[in-house]
Formats: sequence, structure tokens, C-alpha cells
Amino acid sequence: MTSPQHAPSISFPLRLAIYIAGGIILALGITLNTKTCLGVSPIVSVPYCISVLAQFPLGILTFLFYGFCILLQFLLLRREFEPIRLCQIFMSFVTSLFIQVFDTILPVPEPLSFRLLLLTAAILLTGIGAAMTVAMQICPNPADGLAEVIGRKCGKTFGFGKNLFDLISLAISAAIGLIFRRQLIGIGAGTILAMIFTGRVVALTQKPLNRLNEPAEYRKKC
Repeated sequence: MTSPQHAPSISFPLRLAIYIAGGIILALGITLNTKTCLGVSPIVSVPYCISVLAQFPLGILTFLFYGFCILLQFLLLRREFEPIRLCQIFMSFVTSLFIQVFDTILPVPEPLSFRLLLLTAAILLTGIGAAMTVAMQICPNPADGLAEVIGRKCGKTFGFGKNLFDLISLAISAAIGLIFRRQLIGIGAGTILAMIFTGRVVALTQKPLNRLNEPAEYRKKC
């Protein structure tokens, strides 16, 4: 148990509020990425592809996809699966719910210049939202949780697992689109840009957010 003098400098209710806000911001960023029509974020490429083909709500399919990510974590970890990972179900619900809300209310812009600005905003919001959820050290979203497990099982870092998971997701999306419609669905320049720059936004944002979890006396010394 963490001693009082080494406890995080912010309370758990505030950490939880930042964590949930991060999930909502992440959902907004992911949805904006789809609205650009330049390519979706790799994290939702599979549910987006199925959503387009089956004409089924993106939010519901994202929730099912996240549930599958949690199941894969259990199958890969077996006895090492920590019960705290089940909290990812809560984050799955929050993120998926707001993806559906934003997908319903946000329009698709027509001018290319506006779509490029929207893509920039999408990447920034996705990175900031992801950094907020990770920095609060409660539990990651299921996709990041699975990426962490993949990296661990490969003897590599989370970054390696994230890149590998993104590539696998895009490969599955491409296969589904080519098989059922003979074209790529939701994969484009925006997808590649999201893969490259979202991680950079996370890296820049996470450092100041991590300081919120540092013990108060350590922050005073700094």
C-alpha cells in the first residue's frame, strides 16, 4: 500500500474524472478521424469497416471490438491476467457510447482544406485523450491494453506492441474490404498520418500529465 507521504498529489476522484474526460476526448478524436473521409484511426479500422459493410452503428461495433480485445488479453495472459483489467469494460462503454453520440451529431465536411484541419484536430484530440487515460494509471483502454500485452509477449515494449497491433488491425480491415467490396474501406492518408503523429502527441502530452501522479513533496522539490 502506498504511504501517505508518497501518495499522488491529486485525489482519486479527480484522477477518475480526468480519466473519464480522457476517454470522451479520445472518442471525439477517433470520430473526427472518420468524418474526414481521409482514412480512419487504426484503433477503430476493423469496427469501422464492418460498420460500413453491415450498415450497423459504429459505437456498438466498437464496444464489441473492445470486448474482443479484452478476451484476447485473457487468452494471451491466462494466469497472469489481472482482475483490474476487467475495468476496461467500463472504459469500453464510455468510449463507445461517445463515439456513437459524436458519429450521430457531427457532419461530414466537404472542402478538402476543412477536412485537413479536422484531421489535425482529430490526431491532437486522440493523442491527448489517450495520454489522459494512461497518465491517471487506472487502466488503459482495451486496444492499448492488448497492445501492451502483445509487446510483453514479444519481449518488446508497449510501443512495439502498439505498432504491431495497428498493422494487424489495418491488415484485417484491408482483407475484409477487399473480400466483400473489392476495395479498401476507411484506410487512407489520414490513417497513415494518425499512425505517425498520434504517438508523438501522446509523448508530448503524457509527461506533464504524469506529474499529476507524482507525490506532492517530489513536485515541490522540482
